[in-house]
Amino acid sequence: MTTVQNIYIGKVRNSVVLDNQTRIIQTSSRISAFDFIFPFDVEKKAEILQALSVYFFQKTSHIIENNLIGCLNATHTLVKEAKVFPIEIIVRGFLTGSLWRLYQSKGVDGVYAEYGVYLPHNMQQNQKFENPIITPSTKAESGHDLPLTCEKAAEIIGEKNWDYVQKKALELFAFGQQEAQKKELILVDTKYEMGLYNNKIILVDEIHTPDSSRYWHQKDLNLQNPKQLSKEFLREELIKIVGKPEEIIGNPADHPIFKNVDVTKSIAENISARYQELFKIFVGEIDPYDICTPCLVPWPISPETVEKLISSAIMPENILIIGNGGRDYSLFSSFAKLPEVKTVYCAAGKRKWEHAKYKECPFSKVTDIAKFAKENNVQLVIAGPELPIAQGIHAECQKYNIPVLAPSLECASLESSKIICKEVIQAAGIKTAASTIVKWNDLKTQLLNYLKREDTTQFKLPCVLKYDGLAAGKGVFVLFNKEDVHNALISIEQNLPEWEKLSAQVKTPTYSKQINAPCFLIEETLIGEEISAIALCNGDSFRLLPMARDYKRRNNSQTGSNTGGMGTVSPVLLNEELLDQIKNTFAKTLKELSKRKTPYKGFLFAGFMVDSENKAWLLEYNCRLGDPETQVLLPGLQRDFYIEVLRTAKNLPFLSPEKLGGEFNHDKLKRIFVVAASPEYPEKSAPRRELIYKNEFKNNCEFIPTAIEPDNFTTGGRAFGLLACGENFEIARNKIYTQLKNYTLKNLDGSSCAPHYRTDIGLEFSENELNKTILRDEK
Repeated sequence: MTTVQNIYIGKVRNSVVLDNQTRIIQTSSRISAFDFIFPFDVEKKAEILQALSVYFFQKTSHIIENNLIGCLNATHTLVKEAKVFPIEIIVRGFLTGSLWRLYQSKGVDGVYAEYGVYLPHNMQQNQKFENPIITPSTKAESGHDLPLTCEKAAEIIGEKNWDYVQKKALELFAFGQQEAQKKELILVDTKYEMGLYNNKIILVDEIHTPDSSRYWHQKDLNLQNPKQLSKEFLREELIKIVGKPEEIIGNPADHPIFKNVDVTKSIAENISARYQELFKIFVGEIDPYDICTPCLVPWPISPETVEKLISSAIMPENILIIGNGGRDYSLFSSFAKLPEVKTVYCAAGKRKWEHAKYKECPFSKVTDIAKFAKENNVQLVIAGPELPIAQGIHAECQKYNIPVLAPSLECASLESSKIICKEVIQAAGIKTAASTIVKWNDLKTQLLNYLKREDTTQFKLPCVLKYDGLAAGKGVFVLFNKEDVHNALISIEQNLPEWEKLSAQVKTPTYSKQINAPCFLIEETLIGEEISAIALCNGDSFRLLPMARDYKRRNNSQTGSNTGGMGTVSPVLLNEELLDQIKNTFAKTLKELSKRKTPYKGFLFAGFMVDSENKAWLLEYNCRLGDPETQVLLPGLQRDFYIEVLRTAKNLPFLSPEKLGGEFNHDKLKRIFVVAASPEYPEKSAPRRELIYKNEFKNNCEFIPTAIEPDNFTTGGRAFGLLACGENFEIARNKIYTQLKNYTLKNLDGSSCAPHYRTDIGLEFSENELNKTILRDEK
């Protein structure tokens, strides 16, 4: 039986990947430009795009094999599932479009800097090249593709592969030019995509369609204003309305003019007319479906199933993310990458979160946030940090029937009360550290007595102290010696009034509230390897995100003060026995919560200590995604993650019951995130400083502006971070630590200091020194 492996939603095409190395592609009538979907459809576009692709796939199969297996109907094809190269091969015959704008603004040197191509001086707009040139680009998940030199493209996919790809791209372009000339057209430029299928390079996506290619009429050609028979017509119209793409601020599809039905209707009709004209020129007076009919093949799964899967995978246009940390930025940027998402509102305060889909939600109270979401037609709210969850964002959004991913107040006690959490864990029969409950006054007496007389009858080391309530990441103390006890006592006395104030602000039940006194847990100390496991929970069901490791201590080799996290790596690969223990832990917890009539719906973070015998001990739960784990987890996740997030928020069961308890689809790349903090962190508050950098390596690392304000200043402890990925952790490490040297923090008096960061994040993985009986790294 054929089963579904993955679902993809694109700007124009959607697809369903099957388990037999095939993919069903659905072509839509959506129209996109400047990397955004515009709010109108184009009549006959889907049928014409598919028909022309099939037409040219058939006519060019002698040049290179393509991925087409056959047509399923007028808008769906069945294709071979290839591993597509992360490069678009753009072949140009004329100096036009974005290349002309680059040439015009930055000259010959600017073109060479970006593409490694020398052009003659004093060329004119739309002038023909002596020979076609290749200007490759990356395939960006969102935003603009980035230009590449051919040398860089060869590095990415291998020199031998690149030589073959270039050769075939030029042959395809020459053939396309000949075909166009026969029809009194000019093929100006086009893009090709290729990939590996059974170790052979094949052509994928589309070929010589009005979406991928630029065509001009040859007859009566006016190079100052050629008639476009392609999507370039839309771009030209949009430039008149919203300006050049590189100068646009925000989402151009949000421009008020597109609320005018007459304007959108006129643009759509003009585009449709050009698409239909191009089709008739090449194919004649026939219906597009007539091209598909001779190569019809049976549906591998039912059309109704495909429609259901694609409909379930489409996200709402408007989403709202709560939080202002690195985790919350990663949530924001991940949802912003989805092509169908139009706006991501952020209740984050003032942050340097620059993206065309970003809009600010100016509120911090959950009542105001929920009301804002209702007024702005938000159809999915996600709470990043613990505070809005504990203040009741779930109930507030339910008042307006807004889907929200956040557990209920009763479930949120798993994080808001360490003691209630421990009680649930023990009731579920989960392996955890032994502990005792103690009131603060009694604990203070024990600590003072220990410091005065080293009395070990009541208080013994080593141990872990945990404040019962929320403490902004500062309520856990690992004690090994007298100095640790002294520091913990000082910290608790300094911070307890603030913790108690915070506890009074939240609505979640806590043990301390029940007995009307601040309480702590004294736990035995567990020794081993730490693992962060996060599940998306939906009642009794759950799916796992990839495993991660967080580095809590401030300094290298797990020394120094405890922090909110100085870096993280993922995916960490676990042996089967350990993975089963983690799955059983989540299953038992969800069963226990359901038994209490408080089913859990949302993210559940479990911190584990793995001992030398490969046994996983549960340290604690958090009712949210981790920070900084989220920064390495979300970028590699695929569409099934977003589908199940939305369904959980809508109080619907998971779409894929056969995958319950398993991990979400992931791109398998290794990712490392390193936190850059103020030198004082975490002992003191940071003064206001400006972030200075020498240059940005846009292709190497992603800059995470955790606490960077719009003016590039920060008072944050964990100020920013860098994220990198690679086929192994060593590649990712090299990218990050090369770039981190370029950042400094400038004080108001003009002096500068380097941000503090650990230099050993992921080191044990790249050197393969980790305990192999517990974890293993793929090389």
